[in-house]
Amino acid sequence: MAVVLVAGAALKGTLDCRAATRALAQGVRRAGHVPLPLPIADGGDGSLLALEAAGFRPRRAETHDALGRPVQGRIAFRSRDRVAAVEFAEAAGLWRVEGVGYDPWTATSYGVGELLLAARRLRPERILLLLGGSATQDGGLGILQSLGARLTPAPGGRFAAARDLLALTALNLGPARQQFAGIRFEAAHDVDHLLSGPRGSAFGFALQKHFPPEDLNRLDEGLHRYGELLQAASGLEAQVPGAGAAGGAGAAARAIGAALRPGADCIFELLEVQSALAQADAVLTSEGQVDTTTWQGKGPGVLSRMALRAGKPLAIICGNRRGDPPDGILVEAAAEGPSASPADIARAAQRSLARLLP
Repeated sequence: MAVVLVAGAALKGTLDCRAATRALAQGVRRAGHVPLPLPIADGGDGSLLALEAAGFRPRRAETHDALGRPVQGRIAFRSRDRVAAVEFAEAAGLWRVEGVGYDPWTATSYGVGELLLAARRLRPERILLLLGGSATQDGGLGILQSLGARLTPAPGGRFAAARDLLALTALNLGPARQQFAGIRFEAAHDVDHLLSGPRGSAFGFALQKHFPPEDLNRLDEGLHRYGELLQAASGLEAQVPGAGAAGGAGAAARAIGAALRPGADCIFELLEVQSALAQADAVLTSEGQVDTTTWQGKGPGVLSRMALRAGKPLAIICGNRRGDPPDGILVEAAAEGPSASPADIARAAQRSLARLLP
């Protein structure tokens, strides 16, 4: 009888990380082994659920979504070390506006700044901003506005959005930077895209946020000019990996004092994944679709590398797979297509353990 670390990551649109972990654990028990459950995430939407397993407690906060509508959001706080976590998608997430037919040029990240202010009122020693799942491409301009940064020209009684990028001529970041004085501020990204250019935010993500293809060059130009203003105002390079996360909000966070870090690294540290891995004989994780992006900073890919280094056999249970995984990693498709059910996941977990622990 083996101890199996079951570190379920969300299957987007199907199962959240906790539901995936429960399904994996069911398969482990059916195989006659002992599950060690630990839901994981990498900074994308749903990460707060994973952090609850590490002692974070949700707190409600009034905010605005990407359309500027008042909504109830959540932040999370762990009192023992005074760490607050803010998930970008809780305010300006694509899930809140999908199907509404919104204009992406007017979508704003303003509400994310409101969540950061709510986190600051808890008097934390550390704030972690989880970048991912955004509906916006405003470069975090709305965040800066809500934190008190002065924009020239000012948007004039409305929330700043992507449409303001090309008109912007100056930024004063002082008031926004002051919000985080004395606080360890980090921004966790789940992609390594730059702010602008061929590997930038516009060409990487704007189409999925409903920008017309013919608008991409104009958006990229706006983000490029915005990056120059951020650099002039902060003295920090804007074109760094992760700056393009959440529609370019990574660049804004860096400009006001946040350290950009890979999301899986941040969350795994808080979840104490390394300690859990040391207790396990084998590892199971999950992914909606295993493809080349899995190995580029996503939680299951990062966990796979950790397991390989530790000499622990690992399988990724997925809805769908494209291409071959690195040597030493078993990928087990649970169903045809990414919409695997909990029962599918449990059966696939049981099958994979028969191969990992013969």
